[in-house]
Amino acid sequence: MMFRLHRHAASLCAWRLLQALAFTLFLSTLATAAEPAGAQPKGPLQVSRQPGGLAAVQHLQVFEDTTRALTIEQVRTPQQEARFTFPDDPLKGKESDRVLWFKLQMRLADPANAADVQREWLLLVPTVSTHDLRFYGPFDENGQPLAAPVTTGMRHPWATRPAASEQMAWRFKLPGPGVYTAYFRVESTFARIYDVTVWDPADYLQSTQDKRMFDGVSYGVLIGLMVYGLVLLLVFGEGLYAYYMLSCVCGLLALSSINGHALRYPFAHWPEAAGIAYTAGPALWAICKLQFGRRLLRLRHFAPPLDRLVQVFTLTLALAIPYAHWGAHPLLTFRLVQLSVVASTVVMVVGALVAMRRRYWPAVLYFFGVALLLAGVGTIVVASWGLIAWAPGQMNVSQGALVAELVVFAVAMASRLRLVLRSEQALTARTQQLVEALGTDALTGATSRAGFESRGDEWLQKAQPFTLMLLDLDGFKGVNDAHGHAAGDAVLVATAQRLRQQLRADDVVARLGGDEFAILVLGNPSRETLGVMAQRMIEACSAPVDYEGRAVAVGMSLGIACHPQDGDTLARLLRAADRAMYHTKQQRHGLAFTFASDIGAGHSAHALHPAAHPARPPVPESRHERHASR
Repeated sequence: MMFRLHRHAASLCAWRLLQALAFTLFLSTLATAAEPAGAQPKGPLQVSRQPGGLAAVQHLQVFEDTTRALTIEQVRTPQQEARFTFPDDPLKGKESDRVLWFKLQMRLADPANAADVQREWLLLVPTVSTHDLRFYGPFDENGQPLAAPVTTGMRHPWATRPAASEQMAWRFKLPGPGVYTAYFRVESTFARIYDVTVWDPADYLQSTQDKRMFDGVSYGVLIGLMVYGLVLLLVFGEGLYAYYMLSCVCGLLALSSINGHALRYPFAHWPEAAGIAYTAGPALWAICKLQFGRRLLRLRHFAPPLDRLVQVFTLTLALAIPYAHWGAHPLLTFRLVQLSVVASTVVMVVGALVAMRRRYWPAVLYFFGVALLLAGVGTIVVASWGLIAWAPGQMNVSQGALVAELVVFAVAMASRLRLVLRSEQALTARTQQLVEALGTDALTGATSRAGFESRGDEWLQKAQPFTLMLLDLDGFKGVNDAHGHAAGDAVLVATAQRLRQQLRADDVVARLGGDEFAILVLGNPSRETLGVMAQRMIEACSAPVDYEGRAVAVGMSLGIACHPQDGDTLARLLRAADRAMYHTKQQRHGLAFTFASDIGAGHSAHALHPAAHPARPPVPESRHERHASR
């Protein structure tokens, strides 16, 4: 009952969050749509130093060059000058593939201020995606240009930037009183009216510090998550972790391209590559994210129709990548990519809800991660469609949402991994129980202690004579310390196999635990036969074991007890054999086995050579005796 209540609460919380996100986005759209049209400015922009930059967008005049071929000389003719108009709501507009001409008239607010007369200003056009951007002027009142034209943009190397800025920034001076006119031409797949500002260069550089720090932290987090995904991939080798790692890689590519760092650093002399990264990065990130999500949510199992829909989105995005860069309608393709990203994100939210209803709890974390992304990406997508006004922080919101989503996904993977490990532990424990029930040691394939006791009791009840050999590996701890427990396991497996090869089909080889083995030999063979058998087993097991190209060797000490002479119960036989084995360990010379009857009779370690060894000190109480006395 409590489990069902938790499930219901989580599902209700997730549904309410989704409703809140949709309602917030709807209200934002309505509020922006209801904003009154901006009033047309009067007079040129009064330029003065403002620590936060001087807004110039309301002073911009614009017209679209449908021929895409006008020169600055043609634009400055009376016929073309008459086409310049002040837009009513400049920051609210749809991106489109076109050429726009902008005109900005300026004058110094205080021409008597010598610092402003000598100052170099920056005209900032906040875009990194403009293919070709050309600055002209400023022209004085006599129509004379004060500087040579500047051409830059994504299609040009980084060295063409007049200021070392990822966004387009143009340097100019206003040398005295009067009205100055600047023109700039924008050719872009995503052309729109930009939130242009005028800056003092030092103030602008200072203003970018927070953004640079934010970008650096975002990139660092993505690189850390990428390494995290790579480690999981190398350890577990599962496709889920490969797609997560690739999501981080493509997310880093997308953000660095959108922020302008791809052109500045890795592709400073190769603008074509920077353009491909800008186009392909977001789509590749979306593809990897979708494939990661469908595996994490197990959509093929929980929601097959949604899984097929996700595959359709993936194929669409894959086909859109080359067409967006080389096709005839790149903006239409980019709109399709945007729509696919938003729609597929909604599909993944639904898939998370379905998985949550099936009590798959990593889906809860996945839901919140996707909801964060939907809120962040939705803002910039809606703005690019012209439904709400552009704002300077929209890109930062989307960037933060992308990073936060991947962080939440990392936590969701950890939750899934914990579930998998718990399941594997339960399965291992159950397997061990079944193996023990079948009387087999899981590591070596030898008989387990339970199987050993069952076979021994069976022979005792039938009053069958048999011999119990108890053996312990000498130097086994050194193998574990020097080469690791995997090498020790290899030695145990090889020992069990070699012992089995030296025995008959009816005899039993059992591993009692650790490096201790026991052997049940059916019948009543002579002491000489048992001695030869023991010596053969010792020699076989002393041969080095090859482990990863290294020879690993151990010795063996063996104690022999016979039924019924040395005991009438399995416990007594074990104690007798244990005392004989420990007596063997105390010997510095001679054969590595001892008969229990020899200890009791006061003989030497081996009846085969009774005169070869002097009397030994008393044998300490064996571990089987200690265990029995408790």
